[in-house]
Amino acid sequence: MKIYSLITISLLFLLLTSCAIGPLVGHETARTVGDSKHELVGGYGSGGLALKWNYGLSKNFDFGAQMESYSMGIRAKYAFINASEGFSLAAAIGTGLSVGGSHSYGDILASVKNGNWEPYATLRMVHVKTDPVDFKDESTGRFDFKVDSLNYNYGQFILGTRYWFSPKWLLSVEGSTLFSASSGLSLANTLLLGAAFGYRF
Repeated sequence: MKIYSLITISLLFLLLTSCAIGPLVGHETARTVGDSKHELVGGYGSGGLALKWNYGLSKNFDFGAQMESYSMGIRAKYAFINASEGFSLAAAIGTGLSVGGSHSYGDILASVKNGNWEPYATLRMVHVKTDPVDFKDESTGRFDFKVDSLNYNYGQFILGTRYWFSPKWLLSVEGSTLFSASSGLSLANTLLLGAAFGYRF
């Protein structure tokens, strides 16, 4: 599993032609965590390690932070439909730093809570900007050439489910795939699988 994960991530970076990439995991439903409540989720998978924290600023609005193997950032989520049981719908935006650049993204999330199970789906669009690099001669400092900042876009479709052991403890499993949203950017074999445990308090 570890070798498969390393190969997948390495190929992913090569396909994106730079080291910068946005978040690769979701492990989140459309429901918010609740007013003044916290949620911690940590997991591992093809996208590497992931740790998420969300805090309910109000009944329908969450603020959070996310750290993964190749990126970190902050995000906000607003639930348009926020059902304790049944269908929920939300939108989220996020921004942060990646290895070699920065990213911003938007999510549309839908989920259905049915007893202990809560399947979810997320459509994510990501904009990545890589840092410009100047290459100079070490001895003279003379300018040789410059790589301008590069921008590209890609999307991600995530399907997963949470299983609630109790109102506080959860297990999340998901799979996702990436797709190109920029001309000249080609993605293939980008199936990502992962699992995570979470605690809400």
